[in-house]
Amino acid sequence: MLFLQAVWHSAKVICAGLYWLLSLAFLWGGLMQLGKGGAVGQISIGFVICLLCLRFVLVKRLVSAGVFNVAATAAFFVLIVVLDAKGLTGVA
Repeated sequence: MLFLQAVWHSAKVICAGLYWLLSLAFLWGGLMQLGKGGAVGQISIGFVICLLCLRFVLVKRLVSAGVFNVAATAAFFVLIVVLDAKGLTGVA
């Protein structure tokens, strides 16, 4: 049981920084993609805004910040997989 608690604590610590780093990266990438034509920039910016709004609504009312950070980081990775599967990443 102690091992699982240590793994969960490590995931919370890593995802805390990774959540904010991915938020900034997607926001910056979305701003850079706005002028390229296409919806990738709008999707990226909208996704970050939705996660920030969810953070303000959910954290301290329903879930802890650590749980939200882990879930939001997973959501970012799912978005990356979806965008990559649709061929929308790698646009220079």
